Amino acid sequence: MIRHIVLFKLKEFADESQKEAAVKVLVARLDELPLKIDLIRKYKAGIDVRKLEWSFDIVLEMDFDNLADLDAYTIHPDHQDFVRFNKDYSVAKASIDYEF
Repeated sequence: MIRHIVLFKLKEFADESQKEAAVKVLVARLDELPLKIDLIRKYKAGIDVRKLEWSFDIVLEMDFDNLADLDAYTIHPDHQDFVRFNKDYSVAKASIDYEF
């Protein structure tokens, strides 16, 4: 199994309520991915609660059977739609993929 973890840091917004709304929109879009892409074996998304200066805003965790499935997910049209959509929101991301 391969675990895929991605952290998203959102751009600055005029106020906290706008940022919270953006986070909810992004998580809702992420929540759609397992419904559209059957390669995803496990899915979880979370929103940062501490809001520290160095914190990322959203975490995504997905499990795949193997690297080939993760690679297929990466180029899947529904994932690519999310990537394009996210460009208006996120300014940084970090990821790690590991075997377990």
